[in-house]
Amino acid sequence: MKKQTIHKKDKTVEKENKISKEISQEILNKILKNLLRAIGLMIYFIVLNIAYSSIKHERLIEDIKVFAGVYLLIGLIMLEKAYKEDKGETAIIGIELLCIALHSLSIMHVITMFKYDFRYYLLTSSYIFSIYYVFKAIILYTKSRKEYLNSLSDISEIVKKEEPIKKEAKKRNEIEEKVSVKKQTKPKSIKRTKRKQNVKTDGNKKSRTSKKKNKKEVSKKRKTKKEVKDND
Repeated sequence: MKKQTIHKKDKTVEKENKISKEISQEILNKILKNLLRAIGLMIYFIVLNIAYSSIKHERLIEDIKVFAGVYLLIGLIMLEKAYKEDKGETAIIGIELLCIALHSLSIMHVITMFKYDFRYYLLTSSYIFSIYYVFKAIILYTKSRKEYLNSLSDISEIVKKEEPIKKEAKKRNEIEEKVSVKKQTKPKSIKRTKRKQNVKTDGNKKSRTSKKKNKKEVSKKRKTKKEVKDND
């Protein structure tokens, strides 16, 4: 029994290690994807800053529209994919891409309306997007760690629940064995008691018959005595 319990404990430890490795890999993949998106947006805004100084104003507006159209198209595809597969993560990515597309389309309009500097505006927007992705990676990390810890607590609770069930089963088996032993011993004791009762009843019957015989003999003797007296 001890060997079986040790073997089961080893199996649970192996399962926990496998789950921890899988979860850690998933967490790292999610964090890396978000960091890569942040780096990609930084590169996108840096390219637009470089293009502002080297390309004409009209050409830059057309390029921004092209980039915005690409982001918008990819975002719509991701939203459709999320709707078909019923996945929340892909839906969030699609919404993020749509926000980037709308932001890139509104760059020139915001600059002309509020009279901002093009380079400073793109730098601030790149910082905002990168901070968003870093903050998102931190949230995903904390959330996945909590889920992992909850899964570990569930495994330990299941193991704890299984042990009392096994103990109860052992106790039941022991009780059943004791009951079976008692059942086997009971008929013998009953037979003995019955024999004693029969012996007692036989003894009582014999005593009663002997008393009756003595009474009959006494009555006969009395009758004979009376007859002798009458004859005299």
